[in-house]
Amino acid sequence: MRRIYRYRRKRTRLALVHRSEITRARIQALLTLCGIASVAAMFTALGIAFAVYRAYAHDLEQPEQAIASSSVGTSLAYDRTGQTKLYEFVDPLGGLKEPKPLSEISPWLIAATIATEDDSFYDNPGVNFRGLARAAVENLTPFGPGFLQGTGGSSITQQLVKNVYIEGGSRGTAPRTVDRKIKETVIALELKRQFDDNQILEWYLNQIYFGNFAYGAQAASQRYFGKNAKDLSLGEAALLAGLPQAPGQYTPAIPENRDIAKQRQLQVLDLMEASLDNLNKIPNPALDKTPQKGTPLFQPPLTVEQIEAAKAEPLNYVQNYIDIKSPHFVFYVQDQVTKMCAAGLFKSPGDIPCDKVVTQGGLRITTTIDLGLQDIAQNIVEEEISKNENRYGGYDGSLISIRPATGEILTYIGSRNYDRDDIAGKVDIATSQQSHGSTMKVFTYLTAFREGWVPSSYVEDKKLVLPTAEGEKQVNNWNFSHLGTITMRKAISESVNTAAVRTVMDAGIDEMRDTAHLLGITDLRQGDCGPTITLGACEVKLVDMTYAFSVLANNGVMKGRPVAEDLPSGYRELDPVSVLKIQDAQGNVIYQYTEPRAKQVIDPAYAYMMTHVLSNQAIDWSRLTLPDRPAAAKTGTSEEFRDGVVMGYTPDLAAGVWMGNADNTPMAPGTFSSAGTGPMWKRFMIEAHAYLQLPPRPFEKPDDVATSSCGGHEEVFKVDQPATKPGACKSPARQQGGDTTPPPAPRGPVFPPRTTEPTPPPTPPPSPPPPTPAPPRTPFQYTVQEGDTVQNIAQKFGVSERDLRQANGLKPNDTVKPGDKLTIPA
Repeated sequence: MRRIYRYRRKRTRLALVHRSEITRARIQALLTLCGIASVAAMFTALGIAFAVYRAYAHDLEQPEQAIASSSVGTSLAYDRTGQTKLYEFVDPLGGLKEPKPLSEISPWLIAATIATEDDSFYDNPGVNFRGLARAAVENLTPFGPGFLQGTGGSSITQQLVKNVYIEGGSRGTAPRTVDRKIKETVIALELKRQFDDNQILEWYLNQIYFGNFAYGAQAASQRYFGKNAKDLSLGEAALLAGLPQAPGQYTPAIPENRDIAKQRQLQVLDLMEASLDNLNKIPNPALDKTPQKGTPLFQPPLTVEQIEAAKAEPLNYVQNYIDIKSPHFVFYVQDQVTKMCAAGLFKSPGDIPCDKVVTQGGLRITTTIDLGLQDIAQNIVEEEISKNENRYGGYDGSLISIRPATGEILTYIGSRNYDRDDIAGKVDIATSQQSHGSTMKVFTYLTAFREGWVPSSYVEDKKLVLPTAEGEKQVNNWNFSHLGTITMRKAISESVNTAAVRTVMDAGIDEMRDTAHLLGITDLRQGDCGPTITLGACEVKLVDMTYAFSVLANNGVMKGRPVAEDLPSGYRELDPVSVLKIQDAQGNVIYQYTEPRAKQVIDPAYAYMMTHVLSNQAIDWSRLTLPDRPAAAKTGTSEEFRDGVVMGYTPDLAAGVWMGNADNTPMAPGTFSSAGTGPMWKRFMIEAHAYLQLPPRPFEKPDDVATSSCGGHEEVFKVDQPATKPGACKSPARQQGGDTTPPPAPRGPVFPPRTTEPTPPPTPPPSPPPPTPAPPRTPFQYTVQEGDTVQNIAQKFGVSERDLRQANGLKPNDTVKPGDKLTIPA
């Protein structure tokens, strides 16, 4: 038995040993497999990294070559004759085509730039790893403001790469992505490997943007101080070195910015003191190809005393005007040409993308502007405003005129004076959203006409109170009195607010917006305007409004070129014309506007009904009649007299005029549009028709219009369409003559108001037209102009900087650039 037990124990020990050996073998095999897999993964990762690096770094061109292969040259804009140059568009990378060597750039600017942008420039391999580490924490961890929402950590080399190889000088707001950052890093490393430090710094200083249309150190030195880059003092150099971080915010070209520009200069000088050891090691670029290569730039060394002395150095800026005619129109054309290219209306030369075709495509653009008429308009705006600016408190103005027969823009005055910073003259009012007051009633009544109403239909002018989120709000007429039951003709011509609000509630707010969109309005996309949309509650653009009124001059026919932006269904299909011809650098015509496209957007009868009212009672009541020809006009004054607008037309010319203040401050109480803006519109129409040698002619009555005599005047109807809303005159389709029907009980509005029945006062004599009260402003789009900052845009429109940043997803350190689109919150 013992032998048997010993045998069993031995068998058990052997089995345990065998299992242990099998387990050990399995673990060894697993570890071996893991090791092989890790090595394979490592080599795969290295292979992928090498492939990515090769893909981005393969055949890397020098910046000059990269620019030459992607840019034909700058574009020129001309007037409609093709003879007078309006502007040569600035190429953001133009400084690299004729670069200034470092030996011709002030040593102070070299040192100030390195201290400000990348104090490890001469030691790093193209990437500022300290800056990248900070950026990684902010952008890729929970400790930052959000994924890819923190600050950048770019070195000077990376900034050069971004501007030349990635954004290509577009200075746009390309989205920050991991792929873009990898590409930027790889090219920066390769640039530093292939090229000398001083060469990279030279490229950088010749292309960086210093604001005020100045790209490169030489352009900035000339623009701000009237001297060459090599002659800058330490104080001037420190000022320039501080600008690239936020050119619009710091540019001293705008007098209001000079205090903050000085503060920024002091920050740069403090950075120079902090980096003094590194700055005194900067090699002298003039000795690069000599045995003395590596000799320090500053001999004797730069001292704290020199830097401190620069803080008290006076900064003598020069007054510098850009060589440009009709500046707001020129930049409008730039935007339009870019959109036309993207819409396929012409093919961009070479491989230049559409967003760069104007600055780098070498185009010759013949525009529609008539410089003679433009000068007339500019003088009228200046003279008429200056006569009464102290009385009315309106210091800015805008004027657009369009030829209805072709849709061509003949005049485009975006502001009273582009170069006047005290009125924010660089703000283009013509493309900024503004309240147009009672001129919006035209779309309301056109909508009612489309639903079967006629000018003689009855509407009610009685007390009207609307429920709002803030409580009840009363709609007031200009004289705070009411007329009772009146015709639409009287309501339109005397701009009766309560009647217009009742009409839009009856005809439909959405339907009114649809009519406005058909006639050319590209705004009014929000759905919260409410019934006071007809009084200008929601803002529109002057250029769109003028185009819409040109459609009325054509009896409902819109003329222009195919639309160049992606508008929603139901919006206009044609755009006003600003470009007649585009040629490439070799003179080949790549776009030609030969004849207008035409589209009947509303029935001729409805357009003529409006023209019949505006050219008779309305223009008489506003006292804007022209001495030698029929004309139609509608006035509009916004709440608190912030905007004064007159829209009008003859068969041959449509014009829209605005007066107010670019910062939206109210004008003086009682500044009605007929008194403030009206003289500008009337004088322009008289002088424009004389300049263009246009003979007087009547508005053409279309075939679908029937007329009848009623109450001592001619009344208009649509042929074979009985009026759906009774009024003072019977439709000739049912009964000829001037019989009248008693006033009907008004139909209940869609949005029921609370009304009372006051005794109607007598009709007031013709006098200043009614103001149009507007409710609180709704959000709108604003295009950033040169010199704008987030702070001054917030101040300009009376919103908090925090709300403005939140509405546009801007972080605390984010800045804006000219051309950026911002949503201005309510």
